[in-house]
Amino acid sequence: MAELGQKLKEARQAKGLSLDELQDITKIQKRYLVSIEEGNLNVLPGEFYVRAFIKQYAEAVELEPEALLEEHKNELPLPPAAHDVTQLSRVKRSRETVPNAASAQLMDYMPKILITLLVISVGVGIWLVFQALASRDTNQGQQNATKAKIEKVQDSPLDKKAEEPKKSDQPAQQTQQTQPAQPAQPVQELKVVGTSGKNSTMELRNNTAFLLEITAKGRAYIDIKNGAGKLFLSKTLNAGETVQQDLSAEDVVRLNIGSSPNTEIKINGQAVSYPQDPNNAYHQILLINNLRTQQQQPAQQ
Repeated sequence: MAELGQKLKEARQAKGLSLDELQDITKIQKRYLVSIEEGNLNVLPGEFYVRAFIKQYAEAVELEPEALLEEHKNELPLPPAAHDVTQLSRVKRSRETVPNAASAQLMDYMPKILITLLVISVGVGIWLVFQALASRDTNQGQQNATKAKIEKVQDSPLDKKAEEPKKSDQPAQQTQQTQPAQPAQPVQELKVVGTSGKNSTMELRNNTAFLLEITAKGRAYIDIKNGAGKLFLSKTLNAGETVQQDLSAEDVVRLNIGSSPNTEIKINGQAVSYPQDPNNAYHQILLINNLRTQQQQPAQQ
């Protein structure tokens, strides 16, 4: 176990992370992290947590957890054994043999229940028929009254005066209809084009700017780089803290999110959904290609 703990410790130091920062990222108590690095696994709360904590530690320092666990599988405790299927089957059969008195009693009352429901259904159906007939008679009377009023005023001189302004309005309406429609503005689009492990590649289109905003719901480590590896920001955010960065001039942006469940991302005010479920992929790296709008694309030589 000393060899496994040393690998994890060296990877943490290579990332420039302290044990306190690693505790914030993994949510594992610092004393357990120290025990893992020293190979003293007896301090951990149980055999199940040994493999889970080592896997979460490896993901935080960007090691391949499954390969690491497989390499040291003989040194780690096995996961808890499954329950005895035979014993469960025997219990199930014994339960099926017990007579269900409640079900038998329900069957005795079933004919009475069905008759009651049938009587209620017939009564409701008759009531609905009478309501429909009454509504039809009311609507017919209203239609006849309206028709009589229309016929009475049909020949009124006021009708001719009312028609004149309508004729004068027709050319203006025709002019408005002939005006060409304005072209719709393209809508910003952020699309996932590939995912491998914790890394996801995305394309940002139809954008005139690249204004990044990151808000922490809990403690979370982030760093922001461009495609050439230039570092813009490396910081551990506290709950409620927000950082903003104007990346409009960058063609490629790399976001390293140490705690995706605790981090919300917006681009130009639009919320960004993580390509992978944050509950399953705690540490995610987003590589965003800034394609901009068609008018802003660089001219081809």
